[in-house]
Amino acid sequence: MSDELMNSRLVRADDELDRRVLHALETAPRVEVPADFAARVADRLPARRPVSLTATHYGRNAVFLGMILTLVILIAVTLYNGRHASFGLAESVLLGQFLALTVWLSVRRHGVE
Repeated sequence: MSDELMNSRLVRADDELDRRVLHALETAPRVEVPADFAARVADRLPARRPVSLTATHYGRNAVFLGMILTLVILIAVTLYNGRHASFGLAESVLLGQFLALTVWLSVRRHGVE
């Protein structure tokens, strides 16, 4: 067989394949939804569980723990009274954190926004 004959067959096969792919992509499928579809899906859903009304206070408890821990460390740093300036800086930072936690907790508790 000659190369031209094989090339023309390959080109025709490629053209036919391209035409079929384009036709398949451009043809919109028909969508048919049964009339009782929504009812059947709703029947299969599990029953809703009642919403839990007990509030958890993990955040508030974590803030209390953080305040207590910060206060204990602040007292320990104050009692140690090291000669380095870093102890004074650590004491100031811990005091700032303690005050920030106290203010945040009081604002959250009294509902001020």
